[in-house]
Amino acid sequence: MGPHRPYRMECEIRPLREPDLDAADRIQRRAFAALLGGAADQRDTELVRTRWAAGNTAALGAFAGSRLLGSGFATRWGSVGFVGPLSVEPECWDRGVGSQLMAAADGVLREWGVVRRGLFTFAHSPRHHRLYQRFGYWPRFLTALMSRPVPAAPPAVEWGPGSARDREELTGAAARLAGAVYPGLDIAGEIASALDQKIGEVVLAGPAAAPTGVAVVHDGAGSEAGSGVAYVKVGLVRPGAEADFAALVDACLAHAATVGADRLVVGVNTARHRAYRHLVARGFVTDVPGVTMHAPNDTGYDRDDVFVIDDWR
Repeated sequence: MGPHRPYRMECEIRPLREPDLDAADRIQRRAFAALLGGAADQRDTELVRTRWAAGNTAALGAFAGSRLLGSGFATRWGSVGFVGPLSVEPECWDRGVGSQLMAAADGVLREWGVVRRGLFTFAHSPRHHRLYQRFGYWPRFLTALMSRPVPAAPPAVEWGPGSARDREELTGAAARLAGAVYPGLDIAGEIASALDQKIGEVVLAGPAAAPTGVAVVHDGAGSEAGSGVAYVKVGLVRPGAEADFAALVDACLAHAATVGADRLVVGVNTARHRAYRHLVARGFVTDVPGVTMHAPNDTGYDRDDVFVIDDWR
């Protein structure tokens, strides 16, 4: 006889409701702890509730009757969309639950008509690579999750909080910068999510009337950052503008100091080599090496002239 193969669990995939969030949060934490052990220090971060409440995200659950077995999220940034986090109760691994969630989340991205679909996963996990490849997602360059201490004396730089700006003007400025990076890229949903949920700030670098850089930063407990951390969910400047990128990094450090954070966390795809090298030179170190997987399997905006902070988690 051959090796035992676990039976497939057929699930109903449906949107998560608010009463499902406690269970989804517990499963997500258990799943990441089982996979990563001590490296999965999630403390008081919030991934499930913040994504569920975001207007640019679809939150899906896999149910066996009334029991929740796992969850998956699909997020839209205009013409770009990504899946994650996707988590399954560890005792239900290898029973097809993840595949069913992935199929549903990928289906949402397709229904939205995004041009570039992607996701972040762990570089050391072949089981995840195999799963996502079945849906046409292929690994490209590493994505480094990096951090550095926030200096006691933050850099002197021209910057301001986006929350003090008119929302239409703010999203318009962000759209102009994002559209220069990749056609149709739009981070308005992340701006609204951070400001409406009061889990962070939009950091604007450069002149108030015409910012040269924009970043959505999550701050502290109850956000995707966690206590003592400021996390740049997405930050961008125009392609080739390394000096503007330096100013945006300085602005994020200054904001982190303002909110009392100990560390600033960023993510960058290493195919954006100049951006990655700039962060290394500024004292950022890699805490977790991941990999982004792309559908279709091409460069997208992971190019040497692109100065963007994001990680598609």
